Amino acid sequence: MTPAAPPPSARLLRAAEAERTDLVRHRARLEVERERLHSELARIEAGLADVRERERLLERLAPRTRGEDVDVTAGSASAAPAGAGEAPDSAGVARTVLRGPAIRETAVRVLVQAGDAEALHYRDWFERLRATGYAVAGKNPLAVFLTQLSRSPALRKSTQAGVYELDRAAPARLRARLTELHDQLRGLTATPGAPADLAAIRARREELISEIGQTEKALEEVARLLGAPERDALIAAV
Repeated sequence: MTPAAPPPSARLLRAAEAERTDLVRHRARLEVERERLHSELARIEAGLADVRERERLLERLAPRTRGEDVDVTAGSASAAPAGAGEAPDSAGVARTVLRGPAIRETAVRVLVQAGDAEALHYRDWFERLRATGYAVAGKNPLAVFLTQLSRSPALRKSTQAGVYELDRAAPARLRARLTELHDQLRGLTATPGAPADLAAIRARREELISEIGQTEKALEEVARLLGAPERDALIAAV
């Protein structure tokens, strides 16, 4: 007959209990810190929502001119877009140097105002951008340009390799997604959950708030680029 294992010693039991006590205290400190961070994030999100609301109100009361930075038909230059600066290229030709989101926004405006195509291969698009007086900042301008095209909410990939086209359905799709996200957020906050579910509910709420902000930003960009009807629809939906 196999002898039974000896019971834990009093010393081991005391050590285990002390370890449990330390873990409980540490967990309590972490939970307090988590709540503080949640509160801080909620405050920041509320501030960003207020800024977006004021921006939309200002746009409704006093729309800002966001036309083409270079008049393609007349050849006259206007104010440079945000994220742009003037610099001569290797041939000494003065160009407006684009950085960040200004690259994709300007590229879309160039195509929209030209009105002769809905889709282009990114290399052809890059050359067209250069032909209208722009340059792209970066060690590999073409690669930077392609990256920005792929991030544009106003564009979608064509079935042809390397070709991007204007996504005319983007405003409606983004508005539908925004409505869906707001419905999810309202349903989440309206349904009381068990205490054990509160952490999951908070995490999901933060995800929804973040996606709502990103979708609103994408919709605003699309509205600027694809014309007044989309912008007016966005304002009416506020």
